[in-house]
Amino acid sequence: MKPYAIVFNCYFNGLSIIQELGKNNIQCIAMDCVRDIGTFSKYAKYQKCPDPLENENDFIHFLYNFCKELDSKPVLFPTNDHWAVAISKNKKMLSEVSIPVVADWETVKILINKDLFYKIGAENNYLTPRSWSFNELNNLNEDNFPIVAKPTFRRISSNEDLKYITENMDRLRFNVLKNKEKLNAFIKNEEKFIDKLIFQEYINGMSDRMYTIGIYANDCSEILGLFTGHKVRGYPADSGDCIVGECMKVPDYVIENTKKIVKDLKYSGIAEFEYKKDSVSGEFKLIEVNPRAWSWIGITAACGVSLPLIAYKDSCGQKVEFTESNLKDGSVKYVKIIPDFFNCNFNYKKNYPQWSMSFSEWIRDINTKKIVFAEFNAGDWNISIKVLYSTLVEILGYLNNLIFKHNNKG
Repeated sequence: MKPYAIVFNCYFNGLSIIQELGKNNIQCIAMDCVRDIGTFSKYAKYQKCPDPLENENDFIHFLYNFCKELDSKPVLFPTNDHWAVAISKNKKMLSEVSIPVVADWETVKILINKDLFYKIGAENNYLTPRSWSFNELNNLNEDNFPIVAKPTFRRISSNEDLKYITENMDRLRFNVLKNKEKLNAFIKNEEKFIDKLIFQEYINGMSDRMYTIGIYANDCSEILGLFTGHKVRGYPADSGDCIVGECMKVPDYVIENTKKIVKDLKYSGIAEFEYKKDSVSGEFKLIEVNPRAWSWIGITAACGVSLPLIAYKDSCGQKVEFTESNLKDGSVKYVKIIPDFFNCNFNYKKNYPQWSMSFSEWIRDINTKKIVFAEFNAGDWNISIKVLYSTLVEILGYLNNLIFKHNNKG
């Protein structure tokens, strides 16, 4: 019997891994502290566990004992920062009973703490944007603006209640400050969180200027799978999570930069390297490295480089040859079809009208040779039913609020 795969944080990134492995006859366990969308997949059994965001020790103790009871070591796939941090910090102990697909803590610590990574990035010319700590802001002149304020980290595992902090880190994920006056006002308003923020040069462009290099590297930091793609639309438009992504080539120097970082930091496991192509200069800048699977990893299998399957096979000792995506740009798209429909037909009108389009324009825009629908996967109709039901509830709730407001005005 093949070893189980245990997938943590079962939102759409976790769901994509579950579906890809499940279709390849690999039994999956959807382990999460809540019943997220992936826990309803027919390819997985749901297992509730403690939340590592605030109960790291309890989570690790639970996971260790759970894995110990299985017939063979399961392969662990964390898909969000705090799950990756918890497993990486305890990788040595967990390796007694499992096979974690995550880098060693010395490496993950650098990537999670962005102030540390940007410092190393500047020293080693990793194409990272210029950054400043709070104490260096007095050295800025008007030529340095606009700048961006963002968290040094958004989620880490802990034995404390960090929900208040993480909620505010989500709120402060991307703040463009156009001049010193705006900077000073921001510092005054967000004084209690300033020590958790880093300030960085602004790379021109919206979320459609973001490019992803997704990799899987083995324990010797040899890349066995490499995918390159482009974020077509995010929500919010300026810096939001990917709603539509597509396969797309990137320049060789960007790939070489990625390979260099993997080797230098002795990285192993799945990772997403997020670059932004400046809309003015055309330069690629490395915004961050996510040391785990990312939100639209579901596109990789359709591009012939299934990172989840490559990671699983290599972790189980099977021989894996290097594979990379090499398709025509835009020939494969990953689409969260329901939110993209509402964003393009309604939501963008208010905050980013350039991306607003009619229904027929939207249909033409998403149409391509091959489409991976996040919510609709042939053979896993449990997910489709769950998504449609949740969407209907949201629409009815929205309409109910409109009626309530209208009646109160009357």
